[in-house]
Amino acid sequence: MCYSSTKVKLVYSHKTFRMVKIREKDQPKKRIKAKKKKFGGKPTLFVALLMLVLFIIALIYNPDKGIRKVISRNSSTPTSVSSEPQFTKHGELTFLKDNGVILSKLDIELAVDDGRREQGLMYRRQMDINRGMLFIFDDEKLRSFWMKNTYLPLDILYLNANKVIVKIHENVAILNEQPIPSEFPARYVVEVNAGYCALNRIAVGDRMTFIRN
Repeated sequence: MCYSSTKVKLVYSHKTFRMVKIREKDQPKKRIKAKKKKFGGKPTLFVALLMLVLFIIALIYNPDKGIRKVISRNSSTPTSVSSEPQFTKHGELTFLKDNGVILSKLDIELAVDDGRREQGLMYRRQMDINRGMLFIFDDEKLRSFWMKNTYLPLDILYLNANKVIVKIHENVAILNEQPIPSEFPARYVVEVNAGYCALNRIAVGDRMTFIRN
């Protein structure tokens, strides 16, 4: 009986020992599984951390690239100021019928010398509908204009020494270097936006008056 009980006890003890040993062997595997469960559900966080570390390393070994980007962003070249000539009001002009009925009024810029007359409305991209340019010459004779370097479509009116309209060229094409003749002697020329004459029913035989500032 004593032997038997001892054997059983030994066997039990042996089994117990084996069970303990198995549990101890299994513990690292369980830890690994636990770690997989812990990190396996958050791959995005792991990738983000990895990318951050790589970015910091790249910045340490090549800092100039990042600095250049910041400098270029904060010190970009400002947009250059347009070189387009600006309108300057020199007076007011009125178109009217022979019987005195007023057709329209304009703010005008004057071209009274060779330099201003040669420049005219060249290089301008816009002009308000109630604005125009009046060219004044010293004498009355046949004249001819052109649209070189002129980006605004225009109505061009030729007037004689009595300020009566003798010829109108409507909707003159831009950048056209072909002569645009007066066909009759003229001392004054008025340039307005294309369509202005039709809009205000201005025609040959109408006249103008103007005052300077």
